[in-house]
Amino acid sequence: MNKRQSSVKEESALKQYGSVITSTDIMFQKIGESLVSSAASASAARDKADLFNVCLSDYANRENKAIRGELVDYCECLKAVEDKKQATLTTMTEKLKPICDRWKAICTEAQVSLKTLCTARDKEAKAVRTLEKTKCKEGSKKAEQVAADLAEKQAELARKTGEITGLMQQFHSQKLGDLKLLLSTYSHIQMLSHARALEFYTRSYQDMVDINLEEYVETIMSETMPLSISQSTPALATPNQSIDQLNVTK
Repeated sequence: MNKRQSSVKEESALKQYGSVITSTDIMFQKIGESLVSSAASASAARDKADLFNVCLSDYANRENKAIRGELVDYCECLKAVEDKKQATLTTMTEKLKPICDRWKAICTEAQVSLKTLCTARDKEAKAVRTLEKTKCKEGSKKAEQVAADLAEKQAELARKTGEITGLMQQFHSQKLGDLKLLLSTYSHIQMLSHARALEFYTRSYQDMVDINLEEYVETIMSETMPLSISQSTPALATPNQSIDQLNVTK
């Protein structure tokens, strides 16, 4: 590979480095913004959920004691789920947003280092051109100075190239490490949140399943009309019966 081909390859690698740094900066910035946006959206959704819960709680407190306890517990479960959702988003924002925020500085520093390397390459190329112009005077004091300057620029370029190579290796390693930490933490927090929410939803579901319709109706009727019910009174339909299935004595 001649010097020109090598230069083209190096230039391509530098452009690729720059693209990786920029895309990484944008990625972490958007993840951080989405966390803030999710928290804001969740706050609006919480308001609607609370409104539903207040309406249901108000009704529960006015209901008969036969099912009041189940309805009140149901409301408490729904509130606990919403509390857990809000706490989850707060936890995610507190733990994950700082990871995203620090990448702005990391990417800025990497871009500065990349720019420094590009400057060193330009200086080295300029020194080469200067030496070529003085070849006809090879052996002269000026040619010796130009050659010495070129050697200095080449040494500086080699040092900067080594630095940027090490920097990009560290950059990729840190990027993947933080991305791994961020996504695994996100999944873990969500997993715990959903597991806890499932417990409350299971409890609220069981509260509704445990309601005894016959006992409820009997309690209501005994309080509002405490009279003995004649055998000629039609039987009440249960959730698993249709009106046609009832044996009604006329």
